[in-house]
Amino acid sequence: MNDFWASRDYLAKIDNMKAAMLAAHGLDDWNTMPEQSIRIYEALAKRHVPVQLYLHQGQHGGPPPLEQMNRWFTRFLYGVPNNVENAPRSWIVREGDEEATSYADYPNPAAAAVTLHPDTGGTGIGALRLSGPTKETRETLSDDASISGDNLAGAQSSKHRLLYATPALTEAVHLSGWTEVTIRLAVSKPAANLSVWLAELPAAGGGATLITRGWADPQNHASLDHGEPLVPGKFYTMTFKLQPDDQIIPAGKRLALMIFSSDAEFTVLPTPGTELTVDLSGTSVTLPVVGGSAALTRAVGPAGR
Repeated sequence: MNDFWASRDYLAKIDNMKAAMLAAHGLDDWNTMPEQSIRIYEALAKRHVPVQLYLHQGQHGGPPPLEQMNRWFTRFLYGVPNNVENAPRSWIVREGDEEATSYADYPNPAAAAVTLHPDTGGTGIGALRLSGPTKETRETLSDDASISGDNLAGAQSSKHRLLYATPALTEAVHLSGWTEVTIRLAVSKPAANLSVWLAELPAAGGGATLITRGWADPQNHASLDHGEPLVPGKFYTMTFKLQPDDQIIPAGKRLALMIFSSDAEFTVLPTPGTELTVDLSGTSVTLPVVGGSAALTRAVGPAGR
């Protein structure tokens, strides 16, 4: 972060925005990412500016239905009282649907943070559980930007990523909002990329489906404004959010956390070979689960606790 980017951040000027806002965004948009709309939506909602949010499961573009836009502009452009400001604020096109489902707000008001912890075996597929390791446990990956995230997440084993998954879900899990990761890691060089996927895996075999993702620069472990060369072998802790999302993961699938280094689609591409060592006892992923801990505990069953 620097003055160039800070001057382009609308959040710094949000107190000057008084106009009602109807925002539309694709949850699978990896060009202009969902947080660009959702950060503004959340900030305006806190300031009691009238807002509605229309989210679909597609990529870039995709406006709300004409009727929804018509009602919004009829009220706030022409001043015709039609009670649209008292309608549900969140409209989400569910997986496989064409029309949006309405919710009171975004994130879903019934969502609560639930934390999962990785266990050993990440170069294969380690466990992802509600309870974490009781002692320091370290696992290492080797960076290789030539391998895509899809291939890494779909591989049954790889030395180039760490992958941890829940048991197959016994009931659907609805995620709504921001996923947050905390990773304690050491790097073999003064600089490295850090990339994270939250993915959906089949019960056995087959490929992975991306849910959401995020990236961080370990040199900025203490501040987004000032980076510093890393001391090779020294452990640093980073906490950062992935892109906000709203998805229902069906029963029979597994929730998976993948930690890797260079993401060929989004990061610089260094020479392969940088090693990242992750301390699992200081690593976790916190999910926004509709129904909270009780819902996820039921879905993962005894093996996921």
